[in-house]
Amino acid sequence: MSFVLYPVHEDIRIWYAAAQAGLRYSWAAIYDAPTLRALSLSFPAGQRNIDSSDMYASPPLLAWLFAPLTAVPEPVAYALWTLLSLAALVWTWYIAAPFRGLAKFTLLLAALALWPVMDSFYRGQPTMVMLALVATAWWLCARDRPLAGGAVLAIATVFKPHLLVLVPLALLVSGRIRPVVGWIAGGAVMAIATFATLGPAGVIAWWHALKYLESNTQHAFFTTVYLFGFGPLTYALFAIQVVAVVAIAWRWRAHLEVVLAAGLVGSLAVSFHLHVYDYSSTVLAAWLVLRASPPLWHRLALLVGVVTMMALPLGLPAPQLIWDAAWLGILLVSSYAGSGASAPATRSADASAARVGT
Repeated sequence: MSFVLYPVHEDIRIWYAAAQAGLRYSWAAIYDAPTLRALSLSFPAGQRNIDSSDMYASPPLLAWLFAPLTAVPEPVAYALWTLLSLAALVWTWYIAAPFRGLAKFTLLLAALALWPVMDSFYRGQPTMVMLALVATAWWLCARDRPLAGGAVLAIATVFKPHLLVLVPLALLVSGRIRPVVGWIAGGAVMAIATFATLGPAGVIAWWHALKYLESNTQHAFFTTVYLFGFGPLTYALFAIQVVAVVAIAWRWRAHLEVVLAAGLVGSLAVSFHLHVYDYSSTVLAAWLVLRASPPLWHRLALLVGVVTMMALPLGLPAPQLIWDAAWLGILLVSSYAGSGASAPATRSADASAARVGT
């Protein structure tokens, strides 16, 4: 229904206009607000604004992906992108979700019912594509292809760096050097391609676009920064949660899925730029943790996260932020009370737990 009523909507038209700017002028132009406004004139009146709340400030990769979609009208591009995002979620579920049969299918339906996931589809965010890449990175590492897995993780990082900032650290602490090497190499390739495409002027324009975007405090509404500001308390909370991620990664180092989950949850906890749809990454984190067969009380505790996520659209970020911190605490405590450190660290990336469909 929302698609029928608003076929030109939210962020999707920004990606579309940015891709048009890159194709018609130069890729440096994707960060030029007047150019984006001019290209948005064909959109409905309520979808022409280019300001600090709606501005293209992502790496050019997203605009590159949208370039082929500019061959069709924006509503058609929106529909195609939505189908791609749905396919990405299904792939993520297929390779990463635990269980079999009806129990596994229920996890997919539950994910689709969560507000952050629905919001990601509604706004045309690349969140599902990013999660599919993270899941693929895990899948590759679990099959003794760590360099390839790290390279795929690098591509995912380009989409939303703030949602994955602690994942490489967690991998490194867990003793998985080769995925981190792959991540660095993949990131270097992406960086070279980006700078070669943008040129010095484009890089400067990108920096100004980022500063312009972050001047709007609404982008921090769902973060600890919005609640407490940039000050000693916020920095202390960030530091505590980073230490928790490091401790979890070390204690659970034999379980790749938990290491990645800790990195995902920790990245959310310390981010200063979040929206409702960004919390979709907790879905993948939950699926990965469930693959490690946590005790029943841990599984039941995960249901609390469902409640806090559904409170996000009500303008209540505090419950989710508290839950993120609590989940890190649960993972840390579980590592001492359960089997977090019981298996040898040399276990081959949890290959036995990584079978698709189990």
